[in-house]
Amino acid sequence: MARPIPPVPGAGRPGGRPGGARRLPAAPPARPRAGAGSSLADRRVMTVITVLLVSITVFQRFGAPLGGVQLSVSVLVAFAGLGYLMYHGDLVENGGATRVFVVAIALCFVTAALVLIRNGEGSVTSLLYLPIVWVVFCFRLHPARHHLYERVLDRFEKVMVFFAVVGILQTALQAARVWNYQDFILAFVPESLLFTGYNTSYPIEYGNPIIKANGFVFLEPSVYGQFLAVALLSALVRRAHWFRALLTGVALVCTISGTGLLFVAFGIAVLAVRRGGRWTARIAVAAVVGGAVALTTPFGAIIASRADETSQTNSSGSLRFVQPYQQILDSWGTDPLTILLGRGAGYADALAGQIFTATGLPINFSGFAKLLMEYGVIATVLFSAFVALAVVRRAPAPTLALSAVFANAILTGALLQPQVLYLMVPLCSLFIGHRYEGDLDDLKRVQAGKPVRHRTDALAGVAVTVAPADPNGRGGF
Repeated sequence: MARPIPPVPGAGRPGGRPGGARRLPAAPPARPRAGAGSSLADRRVMTVITVLLVSITVFQRFGAPLGGVQLSVSVLVAFAGLGYLMYHGDLVENGGATRVFVVAIALCFVTAALVLIRNGEGSVTSLLYLPIVWVVFCFRLHPARHHLYERVLDRFEKVMVFFAVVGILQTALQAARVWNYQDFILAFVPESLLFTGYNTSYPIEYGNPIIKANGFVFLEPSVYGQFLAVALLSALVRRAHWFRALLTGVALVCTISGTGLLFVAFGIAVLAVRRGGRWTARIAVAAVVGGAVALTTPFGAIIASRADETSQTNSSGSLRFVQPYQQILDSWGTDPLTILLGRGAGYADALAGQIFTATGLPINFSGFAKLLMEYGVIATVLFSAFVALAVVRRAPAPTLALSAVFANAILTGALLQPQVLYLMVPLCSLFIGHRYEGDLDDLKRVQAGKPVRHRTDALAGVAVTVAPADPNGRGGF
């Protein structure tokens, strides 16, 4: 049963802010029980989202052969699942995001065509894959299904707690010399059904027999670290039991992944801005204590030794954060027209392959760097605006949305990796318009006797037509 909310100090008094009494924050939904109080539509949505979560975790490494290329299983699952929800009226269009998406993709096609005509460079497969991967972000759930967001976060956290235990066991058993790492997925699944070219299994440092934790099912330890980071931040956003955050944090250290740690650091910085000094002080103390404990282990020492990687030419930090942008600037200096047109679809991956063949260095273009290199500045700006409308603006949990966009745009090359990108679908884009994290923050302030920060509904004064949703049958489509 939801707890009663005390009156907001100053609400509705004469001389207050325009608009009368402030809207009280909704009490957080009770801890969900399996099937309790769920309508047919709720169960339908949760089933689709659960299958999608399984496809981007358990089946992340699986690809379906299609015309000489491999299509991620998560693309097929997302298209089928969202189409099913749209048929039943549980899904509506995100109009603003869709309009910007169409313009951005059209410009990408134009620039790619001009580069192909001008230089004979470009990959048609990469160009076609771009709208296929990203079109799912143009849709969101019907507002009648927004109350499911808490259950979605809880379910994702449970999945990642399980894989956190798997990763911790992977590391502990190897460190104790009682088990030698074996890739069970590769051992039992035909290689033709798996994505290749990823550093799925490699040691914590050169010459060390211990393989980095990867949960077996994740593409790379760094990707595993990103998913753990999202689960950790989700637990902090929901103020869930501390044990979940602890387990995912320990597993994150086992990945020896700087990407995952940067992901968490960015998310905690966002939370610090949202929650103020007292919360920041508590989390800073916890981070210092946790960091000190981690540094006493061999794994913490390895992570600390990588702190100055960006200044080292051949380090993973330099190959990820410095050299890709140096390549872009060199390209712009050689041919200024590439600032507007880019170098063609798929050029970043082709260039990375050439550099690896020549030097053995695996340069890594992030999502943002790929857009700049392949499609030019204008298309990159438009595509970034689409991501802002589809993922960030009016996100249910701004901490998760901003952190995920930061990671996928700056830390990883996930522009065309749906098995990584699609984590933002159930946690961000499907619930656009829901104020879950904002309402939790407001409720906490009310319970602490503080005034609720004034806000206005983002849709106030805007006419929006949404088809009615039947809780048990088809919607208005």
